[in-house]
Amino acid sequence: MSIEKLELVSIVGPLPQLDEAIIACLQSGVFHIEHAGRLLGTPEDSPGTDRAEQNPFAEPLKRLTELDLRQIPPDTGSEPLPGEFTPEQITSETDRIARSLRDVHEQLTQTRRQIADCENAAIHLKHLQSSEIDLGELTHCRHILSRFGRMPEENLQKLAFYSDESFIFQAYYTAHEYVWGFYFAERDRIPAVDAIMKGLLFEEFTLPENISGTPEQVMAELQIRLTEQKSALEKLEQEEHRIYEAEGPLLGRMYRFAKYQSEVWRLRSQCILMHDKFNLMGYVPVSEKETFRRLIDRVSDLAVSYEEPWENSKVQPPVRMKNGWFTRPFGMFVEMYGLPNYRGYNPTTLMALTYTLLFGIMFGDLGQGIVLALIGLYLEHKKKITLGGIMARIGISSAVFGALYGSVFGFEDLLDPVYESLGIRLLPLHAMENTNLFIFGAVGIGAAIILISILVNICVRLRQHNYEEAVFGNNGLAGLVFFSALLLIVLSIITGNMLLPKGALIALAVVPLVLMFFREPLGHWMAHKHYEMPAIGDFIASNFFECFEFLLGYATNTLSFIRVGGFVFSHAGLMSVVLLLSEMIGGDGRSWLTIIIGNAFVMGLEGLIVGIQVLRLEFYEVFSRCYDGDGQPFTPISVQFDELTGLSDARSHK
Repeated sequence: MSIEKLELVSIVGPLPQLDEAIIACLQSGVFHIEHAGRLLGTPEDSPGTDRAEQNPFAEPLKRLTELDLRQIPPDTGSEPLPGEFTPEQITSETDRIARSLRDVHEQLTQTRRQIADCENAAIHLKHLQSSEIDLGELTHCRHILSRFGRMPEENLQKLAFYSDESFIFQAYYTAHEYVWGFYFAERDRIPAVDAIMKGLLFEEFTLPENISGTPEQVMAELQIRLTEQKSALEKLEQEEHRIYEAEGPLLGRMYRFAKYQSEVWRLRSQCILMHDKFNLMGYVPVSEKETFRRLIDRVSDLAVSYEEPWENSKVQPPVRMKNGWFTRPFGMFVEMYGLPNYRGYNPTTLMALTYTLLFGIMFGDLGQGIVLALIGLYLEHKKKITLGGIMARIGISSAVFGALYGSVFGFEDLLDPVYESLGIRLLPLHAMENTNLFIFGAVGIGAAIILISILVNICVRLRQHNYEEAVFGNNGLAGLVFFSALLLIVLSIITGNMLLPKGALIALAVVPLVLMFFREPLGHWMAHKHYEMPAIGDFIASNFFECFEFLLGYATNTLSFIRVGGFVFSHAGLMSVVLLLSEMIGGDGRSWLTIIIGNAFVMGLEGLIVGIQVLRLEFYEVFSRCYDGDGQPFTPISVQFDELTGLSDARSHK
C-alpha cells in the first residue's frame, strides 16, 4: 500500500477569529497542526512576532483536576458551549464544591486511618491471645513505659549483651522466625532502649488508645470498633457520593469547557501572531479535505490556502499509512520499527506477505494453524486486539503449509491417503524425508527476499534523488548485480553447469564491486555535487574494508534464512516427542490428554519463538536494506477528557 497524500493548509485571519479557527480545526478531527514559525523558518522571537499570551484556563483546570472527577456520572459529558464559563466562574464554583467536600474528606481520611490501625492491631494482638496481661494497665503506667512489637527470633539471644541497660523484654509468641512481645524501661531510659531495640530489628506496633483488659477482650472490643467505624465510613462515602452526584453536571460541564479552552490556548502557541493577524498552519489528508473545508469555511474573514507539502522544508510532513484489509494489522510491526518518511516507502505490504509466508513455512501444521487462526479471529473481532488480526492471517498460512507437509496436530501420516487418492506423488513433503529441499529452499527464499528488498530500495532512493545509494550502494543497482552474480556462481558450482560464461560472471562480479568502491565520488558526480576527496590512503583503506563488509553481509544475511528450514525440523521434532510421550503414558493406546497438552505447549512456545524470529528477519534482513523509519505520525488535534468516567479518548465536538 501507500502513504496517504496530505496537503499543507495555511490559515490567515484577524486575531479575534483565531479561537474560532482553532475550534473549527478541532471539530474536523483531520487537522495535524505544525508550528507555523518552524515551517516558515521564522524565529519565535523575531521582530513583529508576538509571544503567546498566558493561558487563563490553566489554573481553573488544575483546581478541577484536584477533585475526584471519576465519580462524575458518564452522562454529564455534554458538549461545551462557547463562552459558557469564564475562568473566574470556574474557579469560584470549584472552590465552593471543594469546601463542601473538605470536611467529608478529612473525616474519611481519619476514619480510614482508624480502621487500618484497628485491623493492624487485631492482626498482631492475636499472638497474645493466650496471655492474661491487662493491656490497659501497661498503657497507663506513669514511670515505666512499654513497647509492643516483634523482632527476628535469631536476635533474641543478643539481648544478653544488653543486660546492664535496665530494660526487660518479655516474649509471648514465636512463629515464622519472629518473636512477639513487650519491652519495658523507665521513662527517662526509653529513648536509649528504643535505639537498642531498633538495632535488633524490633518492629513496633502501636496499640489503639483507651483499651483495657486481656488481649482477647481487647480483640473483641476492636471488632466492635471496626463495625462502628466501617458503618461511619459507609455513611461518609455516601455523603461524598451525594455531593458529587448533585454537583456532577456542573463539574462535568466546567471540566470539559476548561479542558477544551485550555487546549485551544495551547494550540495558539503554534501560530504566528503578528499584531492584529495570525497564521495557523498544518496538514490535512487529501481524502478528507472537503470535510475540513466545510468547517473552516464557516469562519468568516479567513484566507485559507491548500498546497502540496514543501519539498525542502526543515519540518518533514507527518505520515498516515494507507493499508488494505490484509495488510492493516501488520502496520503495528512497521510502527514498532518506525514510520516511513512522507516521501518514502510504505513497507507494510512487503512485510505482510513475507511475514505470513515465512511463518507458515516455519510453523506448518494444518490443525494448529486452524486453531491459531480461530484464536486470532476472536481476538481481532471480539477483543479488538490488533495482534489477533496478525494471528488469523499467519494461522491460515500455517494451515496451508501444514497441508503441504501432511502434518495435522503433529500426525504426519493423516493426509497420506488423501494425496494418494488424488495421485499427487510429490505431497506430502515430510520434513525429515526432505532435509535438503528445506535447507536449500530456505536459502533460496532468503536470497529472493533480499533481491526484492534491494529492488525496492533502488526505487525509493531514485525517488529521493539519492543516486549514491540507488546506483552505487551495496543495496543499489551495483549491489543487485553483484549479489546476483554471486548467486549465479554458487548455483553453477552446486549444479556443475555454468549458467553464464566465466568471463561474464567475473565481469558481473568485479565491475559492480569497483563501482561500490568508488560509490561516494560517483554519487556526487551523478548528483552534480562537489566531492571533497580525502587522503588517498584513508580513501582506499576505508572503502576496501566497507566492500569486504558488504561481501560478508551478503553471505551472512543469506545464510541467516537457514533458520527458516531449521524451524521446520524443530516443529516436526517437537511434535514427534509429544506423540512418543502419549504412547509411553497411554500404554497400549495413546494418551489424548498428553497430545492436547503437548499441542498447546508447542503452539504457545514455538509459535512465540517463530513469531519473534520472523520479525527479526524482517527488521534486520529486509528493513535494514530498503527502509529508514524516520517519519513522524499524523496526529490530528483533539481534546481528551481522560479524568471523566466513560469519556476517555473522547473527542470534543465529534
